[in-house]
Amino acid sequence: MFRNNSVPFPSQPRGFPQVDPPSQRSSMTRPSAKSIYMQRKEYSETMNNQPDNFQYRVEHLFTCELDGQEVRNLDDCVTRLQRLEAKGRVWGQEVILEVQGGYLQLNDIETKAELEYVPLGSVVQTKAVLDTCAYNSLLTVMVQERNRRIPQVFMFQCEEVGVSETDSTSLTSLHMDKLQISP
Repeated sequence: MFRNNSVPFPSQPRGFPQVDPPSQRSSMTRPSAKSIYMQRKEYSETMNNQPDNFQYRVEHLFTCELDGQEVRNLDDCVTRLQRLEAKGRVWGQEVILEVQGGYLQLNDIETKAELEYVPLGSVVQTKAVLDTCAYNSLLTVMVQERNRRIPQVFMFQCEEVGVSETDSTSLTSLHMDKLQISP
């Protein structure tokens, strides 16, 4: 019935090359389902233990100083921004605006380098300014640092996300939470 010591069922199917066992395919092994699950669980726990982060990609347009003469309030800052924009003199920079470790930070988009940081205790006011100039979604952050006599107003265009009263309120709430003061 069988001729010349041939095997009735060849070990290699016709037309298909023999595949190496999984251990010989690659030196890298796939993590087990349990390992993946534990990594995801650890990640979830980390996310649950962190407060909601205030982190947005914005364009820093201008920092205005309230000198008490020409510029006395937020409206004066917006007017100054409008004048600079009309002359083509606004030089914006894309940054990440975030609250971290009790500070409001401006970080570079690409390098993540810290460009500016302000203690949350120095944040006096935040306000959304909508549809008042070429920059239709402004977030303004007024800061009074202890070592500075004159308050500053940081002005950001929030084009990617859009700013609303809720966003400026959430920044103020984060500020109040860090100081443990009720709004």
